[in-house]
Amino acid sequence: MKKPFNSRHIDTWIFDLDNTLYPAKNALFSQVDRRMGEFVARHMELDFEAARRLQKKYFAKYGTTLRGLMSEQQINPRDYLDFVHDIDFSVLEEDPGMAQCLHRLEGEKYIYTNGSHDYAEKILKHLGLEGIFSAVFDIEAAGYLPKPEKDGYHKMVKTYTLEPARSVMVEDMARNLIPASEMGMKTVWIPTEDEWSAEDKSEAHIDYIVPDLTAWLKTLVS
Repeated sequence: MKKPFNSRHIDTWIFDLDNTLYPAKNALFSQVDRRMGEFVARHMELDFEAARRLQKKYFAKYGTTLRGLMSEQQINPRDYLDFVHDIDFSVLEEDPGMAQCLHRLEGEKYIYTNGSHDYAEKILKHLGLEGIFSAVFDIEAAGYLPKPEKDGYHKMVKTYTLEPARSVMVEDMARNLIPASEMGMKTVWIPTEDEWSAEDKSEAHIDYIVPDLTAWLKTLVS
């Protein structure tokens, strides 16, 4: 961490969803990842391993599997999102400490996710975080442009009339913090053991590294 965090001039908090508001060890997103491969296998009539390779190719090229499928296969994004988000949410546990901290954290709070709005609402319900966030800016609201596509960030800021210089973005994927930093936001990285967490990591665009989000939030509201 570069220096003590000062929230005095912050009035907006933007949180990623997966592997940020819940620990990556819960492996919820691994279910989604597998469902992505299964969708590609069914749609392209491929065996699972071949589908996984194509899925990862799309992810690397387009930022999300969905964007790749829309660009190259013209799929209906709603069909894809409904399929990949049909998972077991019971692996999630409520975190009363985080809920308490978020309630006490001064300022407006938003979710910015590459997932769908329905998916985000289910996660928030299982985490006991309902009613805390002002809005969920999902992949559909972003025009199906995934993070770190800059246009999605600008659309979010415009939609909610946010002031980047008074905003903080919290993410588990380092590369998704680059556009936020370039817009003038403070950035907080939640590193995980997943290989994509540190991909395109840029120290110039990360203001704070926080291994434990709940513990860090407690220092801000205590």
